[in-house]
Amino acid sequence: MGQSMENKATLKKVLNIVFYVVLAIVFIYAIFGLFSKKDSNSISFLGITSMAVQSDSMLPEFAEGDLIFVKTDFNAKELVEGDVITYQDFMITEDGVVTYYNTHRIIDVDDTNEVWRFVTKGDNNLTQDPRQILETEIYGVWTEKSWTGFGKFADSITDFLKSSLGFFLFIVVPCLALLVYEVIKFMKVYAAYNVQKNTQDRVKMQEEALAAAKAQLEAEAVTKAEKDNKDQQK
Repeated sequence: MGQSMENKATLKKVLNIVFYVVLAIVFIYAIFGLFSKKDSNSISFLGITSMAVQSDSMLPEFAEGDLIFVKTDFNAKELVEGDVITYQDFMITEDGVVTYYNTHRIIDVDDTNEVWRFVTKGDNNLTQDPRQILETEIYGVWTEKSWTGFGKFADSITDFLKSSLGFFLFIVVPCLALLVYEVIKFMKVYAAYNVQKNTQDRVKMQEEALAAAKAQLEAEAVTKAEKDNKDQQK
């Protein structure tokens, strides 16, 4: 009996832990879905912007597959030679113009016009980039922080979470699990309530039967006493 009660208590704790874990997963997914933005190889989440590096052009600073962090709050007029910037670039393919983000180092600044222009080059490239970058095309400035090898992982996770399968696994399934858990809890509570109610009804019926029997015995005793009195008077 004691072992059975202990097993039930352990199972209850495990179910409660699972419940809160599932709830946390749903909460985290909801927050990520609401506050994250995936744009090309850029991921923004709660004001933090990360970029998945697509080539080895900036070796040895960072390599393809790394995850770098950039700040998007900056003043382009304060940028100088040596700063590493992330800017929007494009390429012409058979399917049309494809835009993407690139991260290279500033090697020269042209501030002769109202809109500044920046000459950039990858540290691992032999030549500078073919065109100058307008200050309006700059997306962010590298914070000099990077995570080795996390770029592809971050891209894969983000794409999966925002996919239909990710939504199904992290929202639909947990919500169904929570619903089933709550239904089971309700059924157990309802069953316990019915057992308690039936027990209370039986106790009440027994008490009423005892009260009725006691009243009947008292009535019979009164009747007998009255009869005995009449017999004595005669």
